[in-house]
Amino acid sequence: MTGRRGRLLWIIAACALVALAAGFLARAPIERAIFANAAARTLGSDVSVSSATYASGVWDVRDLAIGTAASPVLEAPHATIVLAPVARVSLDQPNLTIADFHAGLPALDAFERAYPGASVRVNGGHVAANGLAFADADGTLRFEGSQNASPLFEGTLALVDGARTYPIVLHAATPQGLAAQAIVADAIPAAAFAALQDASEMKPTAGFVRDVNVAVAGGALAGTARLDDVTFTMFSHSLHGLHGELVFGAGGVGTKAIVGSLDAVPFDAVGEVHDLPQPFGWLAGGSRDLQSFAKLIREIADEPDLRSVHFDTTAPGLGFAMYAMQTDHGPLVVNVLTIDPTEPTLRFDTAIAEDHVISNGERTSAMGVRTGAVAGVNGDYFDIGRTYEPQGMLERAGEIVRGPVQRAALVIDKDKHVRFDIFHIEGTARVGGVAYPITQLNDWPVGEATVITPAFGKTLPADPGTTFATLEPTASANRFRVTSVSDASASLPVSLGIAFGAKTHVKVRAGEIIDVSYRIVPSVEGAVAAIGGGPILVRDGAWYEDPDAPAPDERDYRWPVVALARQADDHLLLVAVDGRHPERSVGMMRPEFADLLIRFGVTDAMALDSGGSVTMVSRAPGDTRVTVRNVPSDHSAERWVSDALFLYSSAPQPSLVPLASAATPAPEARPTP
Repeated sequence: MTGRRGRLLWIIAACALVALAAGFLARAPIERAIFANAAARTLGSDVSVSSATYASGVWDVRDLAIGTAASPVLEAPHATIVLAPVARVSLDQPNLTIADFHAGLPALDAFERAYPGASVRVNGGHVAANGLAFADADGTLRFEGSQNASPLFEGTLALVDGARTYPIVLHAATPQGLAAQAIVADAIPAAAFAALQDASEMKPTAGFVRDVNVAVAGGALAGTARLDDVTFTMFSHSLHGLHGELVFGAGGVGTKAIVGSLDAVPFDAVGEVHDLPQPFGWLAGGSRDLQSFAKLIREIADEPDLRSVHFDTTAPGLGFAMYAMQTDHGPLVVNVLTIDPTEPTLRFDTAIAEDHVISNGERTSAMGVRTGAVAGVNGDYFDIGRTYEPQGMLERAGEIVRGPVQRAALVIDKDKHVRFDIFHIEGTARVGGVAYPITQLNDWPVGEATVITPAFGKTLPADPGTTFATLEPTASANRFRVTSVSDASASLPVSLGIAFGAKTHVKVRAGEIIDVSYRIVPSVEGAVAAIGGGPILVRDGAWYEDPDAPAPDERDYRWPVVALARQADDHLLLVAVDGRHPERSVGMMRPEFADLLIRFGVTDAMALDSGGSVTMVSRAPGDTRVTVRNVPSDHSAERWVSDALFLYSSAPQPSLVPLASAATPAPEARPTP
């Protein structure tokens, strides 16, 4: 059924057409032909009866047929109608034929408006719709008299599947005080649900949905059901032997665990999806998240020599998968975050260790917990074990924290579009009529003129020959007043200012006004986050030999790798391959990693810091904060890194299926120098 009415209700609700036709009998001559013509004009369809008589307030109609002579929609050998004081209709052994569940019955709303509080009694009805057959429909359909309430049926019917029938009980329910249609069944063949689908790529073809106990209210489902040996076909693949409990509510569906096989490979899934548009509409591909998640599972199914697949949901528009495969070089474990950039509740941003460019480092998971992220990965290469300064560009919340270098970086705008490129900084600091080129931001030691902000850290290290001018803003944009001038031959406290290298021979005095302007080139309109890394692995759908690759000697070294990738349909993937664990995952060379990404239909991709830094985190179902999802290679423990790329969600925390939260991470200990 379209709109707010559940499609299963069409089985019964369409019978109300008889009552609408009979209503015109009270306002028309008794003659059979006049009755049929008046009803046909109202219903927009042919109507015929063999007789229609009135006695003591009851209309008696024989051999009613609605629809064309060649293809009747409803046939009933006998119907009785009482119109006052409240309309009551009784249909004996009606046959209802619906060509398409999705087409709807326009006369239903008119009947509900004309006869509020009406009821329709069905005795031994049969229904054929979308290739499904129902028999023994027996019960009463009641209209609530409100356009905001669906009609409710109290009774039974049976789904016919070959020689077997499957009883279904329908009754009224009031979940959360709302009038709802409850549906109870011991078992329904899963293949029957394919009739409710349009062109979804996932279709149930075998098995049963058991212990069905759901209520349909306001276009949403609430209740439970259980998958029993269910098979879904998915192009050339299949999910089969699926078992698990389902929980419906608040426009979503969740599960503590569904287990089965993807083709012949062990498969399990857990979590919730909350964008279901209407009852059973998600089976028709109406759920954007389910389409996205099914797409990822299908792409994983195309991988060679799979050994196992796990999937769970993280937040709307965001899902996590981990799969194992065997290669000629040894086992591999691949971790994937699929990201729907059209999901309005998702946003990207970055984080930096201890909120400073110069720090003691911080774990990716700790940065994620501290900033409230729902998923993410480690970021740029950095000065490991010393200053932890990232080597490349970093932009956070739309503000540049660290300037770019001659190496690939990625920039993400407010619409979650990604640009992979080599960026640089352009600008000038004008002192006393002399323009000094600004070549960096929050970089030390200084080359020419470098902008320093409080995000740099707590102390500027000694750099003999460098002059540091502390600045304060003025009322004019890009104009600053020099509050002090210091020789950096000794360390200095960090503040907003400009550092001039020895080669500039600058002459600047306290109280002087400096014009400062700079920008990132090429510019990205609406940029909100950026992070350095490299190399570019894929460009225009093919392997790219990046001439500015960091650590070029690592190109053909098999170890942990991580990348952000864009697919041809603009979906984004964060992919991390574990390594240095010969018994579990041996890692990949850069060209091998590019090949893997291309198999996912990736058009462009850039790597981030690899090796022991590779860390993927996400909020697992039941957790309130991110935890590590892959196995880092430094003795299976996280490395302290400089920065990270994260996703954040404004959607409510999933709550359909309470799950035990993951163990609380151990308190951090500082790394040994």
